[in-house]
Amino acid sequence: MGADIGQQALRTLVDLAPILAVLGLFAWRFLARDQGLLRRAVQGVAILAAGMTLFRFGLEGTLVPLAGDVARGLAERLTDGTSAAGVLALVGFAITLGGAAALIEPTMAATADRVSDMTGGAIRPMVLRLAVAGGFGFGLGLAGLRIVYGVPLGLVLAPMVAAVGLLAMIAPRQLVPLALDSGAIATSVVTVPMIAAYGVAVAETLPGRSALADGFGLIVLAMIGSAFAVLATAIIDAHLRRRTGAAPDSKGDTG
Repeated sequence: MGADIGQQALRTLVDLAPILAVLGLFAWRFLARDQGLLRRAVQGVAILAAGMTLFRFGLEGTLVPLAGDVARGLAERLTDGTSAAGVLALVGFAITLGGAAALIEPTMAATADRVSDMTGGAIRPMVLRLAVAGGFGFGLGLAGLRIVYGVPLGLVLAPMVAAVGLLAMIAPRQLVPLALDSGAIATSVVTVPMIAAYGVAVAETLPGRSALADGFGLIVLAMIGSAFAVLATAIIDAHLRRRTGAAPDSKGDTG
């Protein structure tokens, strides 16, 4: 176990090295040499490295293999025939896995809090996170169906992109960029490894599927699903706000 943690710590330091080098160089060149700032930066980097090491150790040692094993077990039930119950279980697992992973994604939680601060609380963090998680799970469920039935990625991707484009034209303009970025924000250290483990496990288990051609491409569908859900939520919220705002006027007119 100690060797595994040491290996994860080394990987974390290697991964952090480029961004630390860039930030350190520009801070040294353009910012005042504040000893207090330097001390806080060193402490922050140490805490970040330790947290990322432990997080990756737990994720890759438990959650990712478990997600792959469950997906493989569910897919094995379909090797003898595509039953409705088996497909429902496999797709249902994809939906709940994607939704739960996106909901606990640290980058998504931090972004939702930041958006709430920027809008003065008009966009509640949990509402945004639930919308992203729901869309993420929906997109991953479609990806699971695509693998089961061998549907080409383009036939699923094109209608989803068209639907998002249509919603973007009628959604509140100020929320469109946030919706389009929401899927990318939700795809980070938790969601990507677990989704990849799910897709590869299912593709490797089902006959006639390729782990490379069918096991990947799931993340883009989940990202588009998140954008779709956030745009739809924004449209519904705007409609409800208009109705609420119109109610007092209508009462006043009738009175």
